[in-house]
Amino acid sequence: MYRSFSRSLFAALLFIGAAANADATTFDTSSPGVLFSVNDVNYYVRSSQIPPGSSIPGLDASSYISGSTFDLSATGPAYSDAGIVLYFNGGLPLGSLQNVSVASTGDPLSINLWFDTGGDGQFFAFASDGSLTGLNGDSYGGTGGSALSAASSLYMFAGDGAGESYTVAQLQAGVVTGIDSHTPIALWIGITEPNSAQISGVTVDALPEPDSLLLIGAGLIALALLAKRLG
Repeated sequence: MYRSFSRSLFAALLFIGAAANADATTFDTSSPGVLFSVNDVNYYVRSSQIPPGSSIPGLDASSYISGSTFDLSATGPAYSDAGIVLYFNGGLPLGSLQNVSVASTGDPLSINLWFDTGGDGQFFAFASDGSLTGLNGDSYGGTGGSALSAASSLYMFAGDGAGESYTVAQLQAGVVTGIDSHTPIALWIGITEPNSAQISGVTVDALPEPDSLLLIGAGLIALALLAKRLG
């Protein structure tokens, strides 16, 4: 009986170790559940399926970006930007983010991370006409280029950590009060005026959250204990 229990527990621990070292899950703009909205001149967020004033995404990115190009153009008499905001089932935990790569042509892109530091499941606040009205307790930072990894440095534009630069790994480790590995994020990928670009695909590599691995491990150990009792 003890030997059976030991084998069960050993198998559970092996599974946990394998899960902890598992390859990242790859999301891309052809994956179901990767949704997006569009922002254009004067910080408007728009989507034909997003109600006015809502930052909840309503368009499946695979229908618009995968296999084709999404055109961005930032022009205007005042400062303007244009980009897409990708949401991963309401927010990808910062600690799960590994790499982001963007296939594009045209002017250089920037990648921003939007952090739901307000903790309300939304990113920022929008008026009924779709224009940005405030951070709603949230934060954001960005880096230039079409790729992002744990080593990438983000300049924090507003919110927690504003005015300073941190690597993604530092933010994941919780060096900024209010931001840690559990903070939900969205990706903003775009340009500022007077530029234009075409996005043909976005790929995001993500690992399971550590807490998820612990829950899996606890469940497996519970099964091992049950096997001992029944054995």
